[in-house]
Amino acid sequence: MDQRPPSSAYVAALGMTAAFGLSFVAVKYALRGFQPMLVALLRFSIAGAVLWVAWRLQPRREHVTRQELARLALLGFVSLTLYFAFETNGVARTSASNASLIVATIPIFVAVLGAVFLGERAGRRRWTGILLSFAGVAGLVLLGGEEGGGSIVGDLLVLGAAVTGAVYNLMARDLLQTRSALYVTAFQNLFGALFMLPIAVVEALLVGVRTPTSSACLGVAYLSVFSSVLAYLLLNYAFRFLEASLVAVFVNLIPVVGVAAAYALLGERFTIGQAVAAAVVVAGVWVASGERGGRRPA
Repeated sequence: MDQRPPSSAYVAALGMTAAFGLSFVAVKYALRGFQPMLVALLRFSIAGAVLWVAWRLQPRREHVTRQELARLALLGFVSLTLYFAFETNGVARTSASNASLIVATIPIFVAVLGAVFLGERAGRRRWTGILLSFAGVAGLVLLGGEEGGGSIVGDLLVLGAAVTGAVYNLMARDLLQTRSALYVTAFQNLFGALFMLPIAVVEALLVGVRTPTSSACLGVAYLSVFSSVLAYLLLNYAFRFLEASLVAVFVNLIPVVGVAAAYALLGERFTIGQAVAAAVVVAGVWVASGERGGRRPA
């Protein structure tokens, strides 16, 4: 018999989406003084160092095996190096609003991949919530896509990040059944930084290094502490109790936060129509989160 997940898992999922929603604005600020790959390298290095120290200071911590290090390395490459190579370069070429909206396509990819590879069952209510929230995202795109500096190339790069994010959602779930969120997130960031280093070096050799501004440094600080540390800890905690497809639905709250933050902090357009579409996104999350689900019995 399925048991309802603890309320803390839902709170963690909501906190994660808020932190990630604001991250698109933070990336815009960071790009004012740093090249895209350097932004990613800095955030992973700072976050990885903080999390690794926190993990090492625990009185009882997990034993690291070579086999699991290989798995964590792959997780770090997919979830951070590959994902943020797409996202950061995409945000540099499109609006913060567009980027946050496109990321909300993750649940569609996760629901399909989860059903095929994890045997997860998404019932009628779950699919209704996914489709409802995706309809809200589509409305946001149609109502807000004409302004804010969006481009096809930038949007496609962010879409690549969305697909990569869906793959990460599925990869992380099994590991987080037996390992702590702090352990996984620490090594995830360290490996992400390791794989990002050569890419950032090549970028610096090709296009140079900018002079950092104070707002750019603040952007990197937010991305390091709130996005790469807090948001991923919350995400990985939620994965311990919620199905991958359900956690992914909460990602559809990202455009609500992202569009509102872009309006307030970057001056990007936000209309009454977009507000209605955002409300549809929230309704979709509520509908989907109300369904009890489980994995298909082995």
